[in-house]
Amino acid sequence: MNRLCKLGSVALTAAAVAASACGGGGGTKTGTPTTGATAGAPTAQRSAPAVTVATAPAAATASTTTSASPTKAAAAPTQSAAGSPAASSGRTYSAAEAKTIVDATVLLPPDLPSGWKIQTDTTADNAAAAVTDPKGSASFERCGRLLARTAVNQPFDVVQTFLAGETLSFFSAVTVYATEAGAIDCATEAAQRLAQPGELARALGSLFINPDAVVVTPVDYPQTADGSFAATLTGQINANGTTVDLTVLIVAFRKGNVTAVVGSARSGQSPPTAELAPYVDKTVQRITTYTSR
Repeated sequence: MNRLCKLGSVALTAAAVAASACGGGGGTKTGTPTTGATAGAPTAQRSAPAVTVATAPAAATASTTTSASPTKAAAAPTQSAAGSPAASSGRTYSAAEAKTIVDATVLLPPDLPSGWKIQTDTTADNAAAAVTDPKGSASFERCGRLLARTAVNQPFDVVQTFLAGETLSFFSAVTVYATEAGAIDCATEAAQRLAQPGELARALGSLFINPDAVVVTPVDYPQTADGSFAATLTGQINANGTTVDLTVLIVAFRKGNVTAVVGSARSGQSPPTAELAPYVDKTVQRITTYTSR
């Protein structure tokens, strides 16, 4: 028990689930970084893994396939479900409209049950995203990427949540493109890149000890918005010297000019899709509201 209580904070920080594939990450951050301590008790007795999740919005419209070997990562998205540029609506968004959309749609503590707080909240323009995603940055101008925002929420009492085997994080990432064709373009490119072994796990930054050993499992989830996919990523993480199993559930989708990822994370078990579904629906509804104006 003491060893569990002494686990340090775990950060899922980087690139296209911190900006891989024309997505989020980098930029202006708000919120208080998690130190693993809970107020009112010594850090050594109260620290547990907290999960900071930045995800890959541009992968939002791809389908997934499984690996032949259960011990290796399944192939990430291999085919875009978004459609083709010819299917685009023709509407063009401005940078100001993009900011309105990302600010109105990401999940924040008021959207969750009581007992949650912001862990990190990051907004990234193209210059900021290019720092964390140099591979994807070459496509920003071509795709007309405008802005992305990623918000990560964590329980107030991380330790008790961890020990109870409950969800450690709810997160969402929203990226807006000037045109629907651009959103489809970058989503398709991301799908091709993330289909390579281990790349979807690497898109979660340095979270997993061995990205190539992460098991990516497609999840049976209803098709959402204009195209979507759902999957879990299960692997081992290093929490201040202690190896911990972690599973991240993501539902990624595109709605018009906007791509998004909504997800959750648990230690040692898969987060329930039924628990995440209302937050996916809420995000889709908000995007629909703002893109239908």
